[in-house]
Amino acid sequence: MENINEFISEALSSGVYRLILSAPRAGEYRRITLTLSSGAYFAEKLTERQAFHERIPLEGASERIAALFAGFSQLNAWSENYEFTAKISKKGRLMCGKHAVKSAPRAKQPNREKSYLLSNRGVIPPLVDMGVMSADGRIIKAMSDKFRQINRFLEFIDELTRDAQLSEEKPLHIVDFGCGKSYLTFIVYYYFTEIARRPVMMTGIDLKRDVIDFCSALSEKYGYKNLHFYCGDIADFALEHGGKADLVISLHACDTATDLALYNAIRFGAKYILSSPCCQHELNRSASLAALPLFDDGGILRERVLALMTDSIRQKLLYSMGYSSRVMEFVELSHTPKNLMIRAKKAALPLEKRKKALFEAESALDMLKTEQKLHALLEADGYFADLR
Repeated sequence: MENINEFISEALSSGVYRLILSAPRAGEYRRITLTLSSGAYFAEKLTERQAFHERIPLEGASERIAALFAGFSQLNAWSENYEFTAKISKKGRLMCGKHAVKSAPRAKQPNREKSYLLSNRGVIPPLVDMGVMSADGRIIKAMSDKFRQINRFLEFIDELTRDAQLSEEKPLHIVDFGCGKSYLTFIVYYYFTEIARRPVMMTGIDLKRDVIDFCSALSEKYGYKNLHFYCGDIADFALEHGGKADLVISLHACDTATDLALYNAIRFGAKYILSSPCCQHELNRSASLAALPLFDDGGILRERVLALMTDSIRQKLLYSMGYSSRVMEFVELSHTPKNLMIRAKKAALPLEKRKKALFEAESALDMLKTEQKLHALLEADGYFADLR
């Protein structure tokens, strides 16, 4: 088949729930992921630094997706039974294929599912809309990795929240900064209300009006009465319940948006923080590596070293603010490379150790001859007054 429109139309008619456009040839987008949800395809379009979203109705979807594919060399799409592939060769030839999705080993499945928080729960609406679960409650074979990763994230929350700091009677106040498409927000809400059986008041925040409208409609669809969405900047957000939070989540907030999320978590007195940073460009733009010339190649080494230093400085600053914190490896909730997660819990930490953590963070900034957003925000508000 040489007509990409016909190929995509055939794939969509087979019940494709997920498509990925990769290997960019032209245009600003590096990757586009489309997920079937609520009678339309929800497209996440990634540039080098930002993510844009588009809702594509089923009517005319094949033409729109074909137009998006014009900037790429490869397309992969999955239905429950098939994977569809399209690739443009170096000579410009379109090659299309379709093959059955291989079955997962059945003998090991029961043992694996026993440890999953979301196993044996019947139909979970957000997982269905994500394309992870079928309408009758079965995990889609091709999405088993995503199912495992979602469960892994819930394990972090389950572990953090099993202590006496959280009342079992009062609603837990949870904020998801930079929630994006928010399926994970829905899953967290589901975990607390259906598994942990804990009352919650949860808010997702994002800058994009179309995303917030989409998520608000889903929340109403699922009947999640205590899950709300706010369109606006993290820096301008004020919690309606008096500026307090029990748990703050921030997953893949780009560059200094992570710092704004951490700053607001501290300002709200959050008992727990789970933050998975990405796109740490701030220090890469401004820092001097004269003291570490080995890594100053102007390329990937500089970028990665400064990204690690950014998260290390954030971790030290959190500790100085009274948070027992760790930076650990975490697998993202999509088919992308591993990332780091900052896990933090409010604790009664010794003053001297908090002072030392601030000194180490500021010593690093002095060595790099630069400033860092979280440090600047805390400094401006006088948070370090008792630590010097």
